[in-house]
Amino acid sequence: MKYRFHTYAELAANLQEGNLIVEEYAVKREAFMAGIPEDAVYRELDRRIAVTRASLIKGLESPQKSRSGLTRGAAVAFARTERRLVKDRLWRRAASYALAINEVNACGGKIVSFPTAGSSGIVPGLIWAWWDSRTGPEKPEPAPAPDPDPVPPMLDPPYNPKLRGAFLVASLTGVLIAQGATLAGSEGGCQAECGGAGAMGACALAYLENRPLEECFSAAALSLKNSLGLACDPVAGLVEVPCVKRNAFVTVNALMAVDLTLAGVYSIIPFDEVVSAMKQIGDSMPAAIKENANGGLALTPTGLSFREQPDSRGSL
Repeated sequence: MKYRFHTYAELAANLQEGNLIVEEYAVKREAFMAGIPEDAVYRELDRRIAVTRASLIKGLESPQKSRSGLTRGAAVAFARTERRLVKDRLWRRAASYALAINEVNACGGKIVSFPTAGSSGIVPGLIWAWWDSRTGPEKPEPAPAPDPDPVPPMLDPPYNPKLRGAFLVASLTGVLIAQGATLAGSEGGCQAECGGAGAMGACALAYLENRPLEECFSAAALSLKNSLGLACDPVAGLVEVPCVKRNAFVTVNALMAVDLTLAGVYSIIPFDEVVSAMKQIGDSMPAAIKENANGGLALTPTGLSFREQPDSRGSL
């Protein structure tokens, strides 16, 4: 069995050669790479899934407010408002879940860097929003809940195999991006961090919708294409502005990528080539907009005021 791959084409060939479905391959690969039994992989996977669930619940139970004043409970405000242009439950849950998890990160809470701390809300926000809205892949969608949505309950492992599979598929997508380009904002800008996370989440959602793997990676390509060129310009050098709200925006971008895929609209540019383009763009970016807070939003008058007096400003 081959466990190394650098492109989607190589991953697909490994799956065919081993006669494995993608989630089984991901577990076997991790067991081989880490030198541990497969049951240990599942235990650690479930532990990390539980952390993502706990962080989104924490972020929705009470407004998360950071010492800098840049994070002020956007997830709770968004989840509880009754004034909405978009009424769809999955859409609003995905955005509020992504906000909640990333606000917990901004306030020093426990999260899973999936793939990074600054983009930690996107993948679990998408997966859990789908899961809570659909209540599982074989069950009918429940009756609409009144606005605002209640805080979701904690779920205990072991988790449903399909839910586990979504996290595993997302992880393999991240491996491909990391190997073909980067997931670090300091190297590739926020197209790498949030853009990469959006691609991972889109691939996972297409998997949950039972699409073939080729279509899952087309969804990933669509999402990533529309995050190309994103600067990483954190205000005051903190992972808060624009990071927290960007988690919600990229989450919605990923939802659109999956909806296009479900409609039979696929990426003209293959996933591997989109990743290569992301690397080329990242290499061309000025250093000032690659995570060091020396350009972009960080150098606006308001951004500079937070660098000098981070607790003195009003809401952004």
